[in-house]
Amino acid sequence: MTTRELSPSGHHRQNRRGRSLNSRVLQLSAFAMSFILIALLVVTSSRAAFVAQNDNTANTVSSATVDLTDDDSNSAMFLAGTLTNLMPGTVEERCITVTYTGNMTPLEVKMYIASALPSNDLADYLNLTIDIGPAISQPFRSCTGFSSSATLFNNNDLLGFATAHPNYATTPLATGWVPTQTAPGNARTFRFKISVQDVPAAEGKSTTFGFTWETRTS
Repeated sequence: MTTRELSPSGHHRQNRRGRSLNSRVLQLSAFAMSFILIALLVVTSSRAAFVAQNDNTANTVSSATVDLTDDDSNSAMFLAGTLTNLMPGTVEERCITVTYTGNMTPLEVKMYIASALPSNDLADYLNLTIDIGPAISQPFRSCTGFSSSATLFNNNDLLGFATAHPNYATTPLATGWVPTQTAPGNARTFRFKISVQDVPAAEGKSTTFGFTWETRTS
C-alpha cells in the first residue's frame, strides 16, 4: 500500500477550503438565527392583547351672558341739525329705553359720560336733568307717557355731570336699577332734559356728548 504525502500547496488548498466551508456555515447559521428572531418578533407583535376602555364624551359648557341694549338704533337722542339756535328758557326732552337681556342677575346698572368733554364750550352752560322710570312703549326719543321714579341728576350743567361721572371705574352714576333674569323688570326708560343757561357766555357755542350704561357681575 502506497501512502501519498500532500505537498505544501495542496495542504494550503485544503485549509482554504476548510475555512471557506466554516465561514459559509457561520453565515448560514447567522441568517437562520436572524430569520428565527424576525419570526418571533412578528408572532409576538401580532399577538392579541386584552384591552378595556371607558368613555365620557359630549361634555358641553357655556358661559353666562350680561347684555344691555337700547332702542336708539345707533342714532343720537339729540340729533345733529335738529337743535340749533336753542334759546334760554326752552327745555328739550328726549327718552331712551334700556333693556337688560342677559341670563343671570347682574349688579346695579350705572351710567357715565361716554367721552371727556372740553371746557369752555356749551357743556359749561347746558343745564341737564336725568330721570329714570318704568319702560314705556314709545318710539325712541318720545317721552309720551313717561313717569319718573327718581331724578338721577338735577338741573346741573353737562360739564358738571362729565366731571362727577367720568367712567365706571371711579364714580359712575347709580341708577338704582338692578335687573332680574326674567321679565318684568328688565327695562327702564331714561328721560334727559336740557336747556341753555341765560348767561351771555352761552351765546354762539355748541357741544357734543354721549352717555354709557353699564352693569357687571359680582
